[in-house]
Amino acid sequence: MHILKKTVIAISCFVCPIAAQASENYISVGATHLGGNDVSASGGGFSWASFGSKEQNVGFIVTSSLAKEDVDGIGIGDVNNLFIPYRGTLKVFDINVGPIFKVQNLSWLRLYPLIGISHANVELCIDNNCASDSKNEFNYGVGLQLDIPTTNIYTEFNIKRVMGDFNKTNMYFGVGYHLSNTFD
Repeated sequence: MHILKKTVIAISCFVCPIAAQASENYISVGATHLGGNDVSASGGGFSWASFGSKEQNVGFIVTSSLAKEDVDGIGIGDVNNLFIPYRGTLKVFDINVGPIFKVQNLSWLRLYPLIGISHANVELCIDNNCASDSKNEFNYGVGLQLDIPTTNIYTEFNIKRVMGDFNKTNMYFGVGYHLSNTFD
């Protein structure tokens, strides 16, 4: 988790001064779902995109999400095939960055690729004996933002693939607001 904390701090130090000077900011919050291979974790997330001016067609975007799944079940235990109750929790946090592009002649559409890191933490308890494991994995994805006509509101969707041993897909759907700096 230390690498993830350092990554968040480094991105914040880079992003905050740029955001204060940016002319156009797009901020969304929404729901996220992580799925694949018997995993169905849900949670929330956000994204923030920034362009230096209205005329710029290339900006940058930062996204993050947290998904969690609690599992209760009964497994087969020792050589006597006893049924043993267990409970577990999976938490996956990710942070991603990338460029974002305004599509010429389609002012209501913005597209972006993403790269980032996902941190997965699994805790499993059988009776009162608990064990946990965590892992950092690389992820990549794509997304889009669609403006709702005559408003400053937009919808956003992105999908990310978590690589390595974890090998899951994370989807995000959000609603956002376009903040425009009028000091230009």
